Amino acid sequence: MAHYEFPILGRAYFLGGRASTSVKQALVRHGVGEETVQRVCVACYEAEMNVVLHARSGYVAVDLFPDRVVLQILDQGPGIEDVALAMTPGWSSASEEARALGFGAGMGLPNIKAQADAMEIESEPGQGVKMRLVFEMRANP
Repeated sequence: MAHYEFPILGRAYFLGGRASTSVKQALVRHGVGEETVQRVCVACYEAEMNVVLHARSGYVAVDLFPDRVVLQILDQGPGIEDVALAMTPGWSSASEEARALGFGAGMGLPNIKAQADAMEIESEPGQGVKMRLVFEMRANP
């Protein structure tokens, strides 16, 4: 098993994608298949941008197992008041600043769920968000 952690800085739009790129480099370095790398990185980028858009800071932790990749994204932000509502495609709590930059379409969490084989979100208002994603390794076609 290998473990990595990468920091995410809230409101640092210019750094958005840096943690996801580091995750991709770690997966490729360990020989993870292309299809799995793609699913993990799409979900990781969406989760990373949620931290950038909504939280003060956070990090992504990656655990590589022989049969799966596990991501945990934790942030120090306002939390999600209603997780079920936040999972609704098109629903967004993004700020006007974020929308002006092209974010806030309300597809982040649904996209993450579509990529992962398992997804768990723990959140309470004022306590941040803890997201755990599992990706089973799939053989390349």
